[in-house]
Amino acid sequence: MKKIYLLAVIALMTQFSFGAELFVRVNRSGVHVATAFNQTQTNSSNTYRFFDLPGGYVSLKISDQQTGYSVYNGSVNVASNQRVVAEIDYYGNLQIIQTIAITNSNWYTSTPGTAACTTPVSYPNNGGGYPNYGGNFPNNGYPTNAGGYYPPQNSNDAAFQQFLVMLNDEPFDSNKLDFAKGYANKTMLSAQQVADISKKFTYDSNRLDWTKQAYSRCYDKANYFLMKSTFTFSSNYSALEDYIEGL
Repeated sequence: MKKIYLLAVIALMTQFSFGAELFVRVNRSGVHVATAFNQTQTNSSNTYRFFDLPGGYVSLKISDQQTGYSVYNGSVNVASNQRVVAEIDYYGNLQIIQTIAITNSNWYTSTPGTAACTTPVSYPNNGGGYPNYGGNFPNNGYPTNAGGYYPPQNSNDAAFQQFLVMLNDEPFDSNKLDFAKGYANKTMLSAQQVADISKKFTYDSNRLDWTKQAYSRCYDKANYFLMKSTFTFSSNYSALEDYIEGL
């Protein structure tokens, strides 16, 4: 009798329990590849919807399709019968916007119910290379602009200025170039920051190498004309322009 009762309970739970859902929006330009658990999606809208996920902590990885750069690499706690709605800001920090209970209408339709959580919860990027910034502003420390993304640090940022000091201490251009490329692989840069770094090199050949490499890491490419003043010879800036036009 107990066995029959247990089987009935399991059958009832199976009937009314179904997978978790995760909706994620990435607030940065470009095309990204998103993987949650064993599901992978890519699109140009940067909005990803995952269904039938197991309850619990689900791995989530977001990367730039063109460069392979890791935007977010961490996990999100999702529960069965719930939809978690989250956003990832420009710095790779994930913020849970809402958690919504889901009712199962039939095997092909799920209906959102009342929001279970409306208080945003932030998760820092565990592997994308961006720090978790705080502050007195909403949206995890930075106000948004009209484009809906979060602007990276400006050239007066204290950490960037410290990086410039350390870069300047490198004795050879080759060391500076390796150091600068490593830094760019971990953060987005403004055109002014790229130019500030370019000025630290002794030779135009290294400036050209650096500005080519940094172009994909620059978030305001319209201002890349600032590189012109960093070159000793205009022919090298022309070579940079030819490189960019060929992309």
